[in-house]
Amino acid sequence: MVARMTDKQIETKLGPLHAHIEGTGPAILLAHGVHPSNSWQVWENNVTALASAGFSVYALDLIGYGESGGERLDYRQQAQAVFDLMDAEGLATAIVGGVSWGGTIALEMTLSNPQRVARLILVDSGGAGVFPEEELAQITCPTLVVWGEDDTVIPAANAAWFGATIPNCRVEVIAGVTEREGVPPWGGHHPMRFKPDEFNAIVTSFLMQGPIALPNQGD
Repeated sequence: MVARMTDKQIETKLGPLHAHIEGTGPAILLAHGVHPSNSWQVWENNVTALASAGFSVYALDLIGYGESGGERLDYRQQAQAVFDLMDAEGLATAIVGGVSWGGTIALEMTLSNPQRVARLILVDSGGAGVFPEEELAQITCPTLVVWGEDDTVIPAANAAWFGATIPNCRVEVIAGVTEREGVPPWGGHHPMRFKPDEFNAIVTSFLMQGPIALPNQGD
């Protein structure tokens, strides 16, 4: 049973940031992509499963999206806003994840303030060509890369590239995301939405491997 489910507007220096929050335990922060219609709900098939596994899941509306106010920001500013959210919530460290552009934000957080990121989850992620390989090679936290094999937005070859570039990195490719009836042609870019059972099992397995040191966490 998920002990907590709430929606909060959290003030940051760059504007209010809305979070849908489920569960208690170590915090997972999840960022969506850049498309104007994106919101925390790209993770709606995942938050309850991850919360049930013993985590406090924050699915975010980035600044300027969904129920968050303000102007849309670049990935560096969004990363800073998420750090402000962590400060407001008393989260010294967190597991950070993102899909597409949200992965770029997660990478920026990991590279700019590595001591605050316990684990990194990249889903069909942007960032190739944004961050030099030598920077990515300095990432020390356990990293999971998940990709839809039939992603037509960012090719699945990028999954192998991230896996070869980031140390301590596990790569999982989900096949046949768009094979189910009703899945849009771009659905391979969002395997967490269109193959959630497989995605949730992969992420939960990754999170359960070894201890997660997250001191001073609140509910």
